[in-house]
Amino acid sequence: MDDGMDMDDLFGDAADLSLPTRPPPSKELHQRIDELRGGGCCQTVAWSNWGCIATITANGVALELRNLRCHPGTGDWGLSEPTITNAFTATLDGGPLKHLSWSPTGSELAVIDCAGRVTILSIFSSLNKPTLHRPCTEDPVDDLYGVVGCYWLNLAPYPPNRPTFLNGPAIKEGSNYRYEASQAPVFGPFHPNHAKSALVCVTTNGILRVLWPQNNGKYYESHTELESIVSSDDLITHAAICPDKSNTLLIAFATTSKQLRTVRALVDWGLPKTAEKLPPAALVLNPTIKTRHLAVTSWLHDSPAETLNASNMESSMAQLSHLEFLPSCGDASGRITPATIVAIRSHLPVSMTHYNQDVHTTVDRWEIRDKPQSVHPAFEQLSSRRNSIGSQPPSIVFLKKLDSFTVNKIALTMQTMNLGKVIFFAYSDSSVDYRDRTTMAETFTDQDLDRVWHLSQIGFSYTEDEPFALSPSCCSVVQIRNDGKIKWKQLDYHLGDIGSSMEDSQYSAVVAALALSCSTSVMRNVTYDDLLATAHKYVKLNFAYDWLIELSKILKAHMDYSEDQHYDVLIRNTTIQLCLCIQNSLGFQGEFNPRTFSGKFAWLVLQLRNIVVLVTMAANLNVPGANPNDKTSPLEDPEVINALAGSVRWVLDFLAWLTDTLLTLPTTLSSSMDLTKADGFSLPELYAHLRSTNTISLHLLLSSATRGFLTAICRRLTHLDYIARKAMVHGTTNPNTNTSQQPNNSPALSPALRSAYMQIATLTSNTIIRAKTMETLLASLTSLIKNTYTNNNPPYSGSPQAEKARNTLEIKMLFCGQFPEAFKGVIVELFRTEGLLEGVRGEIEPAKLFFADFALLEVDEDAVSVARRKAQKSTIDCFRKGWLSNPRKGEEGRRWRRCARCAAVMEDVLTERRALQWLVMQTRRCYCSGYWNTLAPGEMIA
Repeated sequence: MDDGMDMDDLFGDAADLSLPTRPPPSKELHQRIDELRGGGCCQTVAWSNWGCIATITANGVALELRNLRCHPGTGDWGLSEPTITNAFTATLDGGPLKHLSWSPTGSELAVIDCAGRVTILSIFSSLNKPTLHRPCTEDPVDDLYGVVGCYWLNLAPYPPNRPTFLNGPAIKEGSNYRYEASQAPVFGPFHPNHAKSALVCVTTNGILRVLWPQNNGKYYESHTELESIVSSDDLITHAAICPDKSNTLLIAFATTSKQLRTVRALVDWGLPKTAEKLPPAALVLNPTIKTRHLAVTSWLHDSPAETLNASNMESSMAQLSHLEFLPSCGDASGRITPATIVAIRSHLPVSMTHYNQDVHTTVDRWEIRDKPQSVHPAFEQLSSRRNSIGSQPPSIVFLKKLDSFTVNKIALTMQTMNLGKVIFFAYSDSSVDYRDRTTMAETFTDQDLDRVWHLSQIGFSYTEDEPFALSPSCCSVVQIRNDGKIKWKQLDYHLGDIGSSMEDSQYSAVVAALALSCSTSVMRNVTYDDLLATAHKYVKLNFAYDWLIELSKILKAHMDYSEDQHYDVLIRNTTIQLCLCIQNSLGFQGEFNPRTFSGKFAWLVLQLRNIVVLVTMAANLNVPGANPNDKTSPLEDPEVINALAGSVRWVLDFLAWLTDTLLTLPTTLSSSMDLTKADGFSLPELYAHLRSTNTISLHLLLSSATRGFLTAICRRLTHLDYIARKAMVHGTTNPNTNTSQQPNNSPALSPALRSAYMQIATLTSNTIIRAKTMETLLASLTSLIKNTYTNNNPPYSGSPQAEKARNTLEIKMLFCGQFPEAFKGVIVELFRTEGLLEGVRGEIEPAKLFFADFALLEVDEDAVSVARRKAQKSTIDCFRKGWLSNPRKGEEGRRWRRCARCAAVMEDVLTERRALQWLVMQTRRCYCSGYWNTLAPGEMIA
């Protein structure tokens, strides 16, 4: 007081005290919670394993299909424009559409309306082009038939008993990561055809429905009664279904009288005893369903006397919003967690006064437990037979209540990930969290860069807007906003720069997390496009190479074909296609922008691989004719030969371009570099030059995998040329048949087929470099590299350790890394005077090579070539390898397909002819393994 302190500073009332206020819940949130409480099965957005995102329109009368796609102009990722399916407008007797559910195959979508009528759509090749598989008109229009729980059966593992895999965590050891993995069994029941599933539904009036496809592709239904409904208290509001280790279904359902009941269901497919010897397509199914009641309790366990939370006495907390059934799984220590029922109740106050701001969600859980029964020994003495042994009574099932937990948010979405070990929750306030399945403790929050599981664990998060559906890879979300618009949100890093090399801890952790997510997605056959979109932000760094190196470690990739001459094994190596696809995607910056070094390399090799597959199948496939006993070769159909002609021209142009770049490479080097002698250059300096000029020719030759593709296509071109000339000379319809075995009355070659073969013969006759010449070069190079590996000190052959080291070198070259030091002599032998390339130079005409037009390859990246391509206003058909005129707005005509992943284009051609069905099957997916979007007439972008 002596210092003149102003007491008003301490006790003044200049500022009013007020309680902090939060924004009141929106009208849309109240509406959504009412929908969730009204009954189960009201998911209005669903993301398929193939990447198709289905949503129900705001008025509930139509379905919209979207997917992630790479923009052809910029290479950026985003949502495609919606494709509206109006097939439901004429069948709205059952009220608005209510629920969406994708099958595990990714190709069937169940669309359920308010009356429980089920429509099943299927997708064959295009993500936005569904076909009607099962109409809902077969189902009755009855409110009591409404679906309150549904589940698609797991796909039967193939081969049988094959587990599902989860890669992770990545554990830091020194400067590298070691990748652990776990596995879990796949629980049945399964559809007898391992490629098909069946939809199981529970209705309001207690009917268990199974919709299953017969071997003819049509859907049929079997059903049984779960519960005898005699009053409104018995009506089912929510139901959940999960598979069990006994290959039966566990079903939990909640009734309006607050009961929680459990049932076990067995699906007997009615197969004969000899079914194992029959192919799946020949199985005639006649399923029946048997059920057994297990246990019952009340899902509203709290009473006013047992709780201090007064809000629990409110009517809102006596209403379920979610009911989920989680199958049993193992935790990190190997302990088995029993099947668990999860019930969610949300409290959302009607008025938001200062004294009524309590918003929260309560999560209740029950485990399904078995309790063995014992018989008192005294009962054994009652037997009339002295030595009789009483049978052990079966164990009884009971529900063990686990501790509940409460969060001060409204839970809108719950999904499982990591083989069911982690649960993803999304809330109405824009936040998400991940919880351990067993303890329900939050996880992925430790920021531990030494033990990495997921991007969310190492600083990645979602920004604004509440998410609604988790992607199949669990690394992005899509939501329906309050204004009805669909928004896709990625996991982003908001804490600065991630670094630029594997020496940076954050950078290496991001690479490891992406590699784990990608490998697990690949093992589960689900799309990883959102991971490509996330990684696309870091393409300026050496990100693609680092990601692929880590991914190859997890997948234990085999990329060494330096001693393998069986190219069928190379073609079937889908890991190579996967890695090339990632390189191609991350290297794409737009149609008229230069690709990165590794992107250009992968883009050309993927096309080369695809042509090898097409020509191989056309030559070796036998297609059934109108008579099942008659089989014809696709090479007897002129349309097939015409389709292959473009591929033949592309390969011949590619071989000529490859030769040109190899012969001119020494002239592009600085004067200080001389490739004709070992001391005339350094490999790092040569590698830097190749990357700066985007010259990929040396990597194409020196990598054993790409050299194998080149050798394979040269051999197939030689064979195709032989068939064409033989067919024209002998004039038979079966050029594959030996002439000595042909009857004298063989029908003459049709004019259309003769003209088609004339195209092939003309192309191979007028080529700049013959396939045989390139094959000779490749054979000599393969022999030289094989000797180099053998004679190196230490040798890269002769022991498992040496072969592993050689595979590591081949992996680096395939991912466009540096050449091993041992290859210096190989490069000298290639370019020296009278070396391997001199033999090629002597068999070509330099003038033809100098004036050659390689426009079909689209490899020239100079400004003049790019301007010429733009002015041409046409696009290459990636399968037929011919030019397609760009459509104009509003112009009707043939439609395009565009790959959602790499933006490649092909004409949308469908045919019913058997001889061309093999071609249709090969075009089901893009050569990069991406799925298609079918574009609207006149459109060029999905």
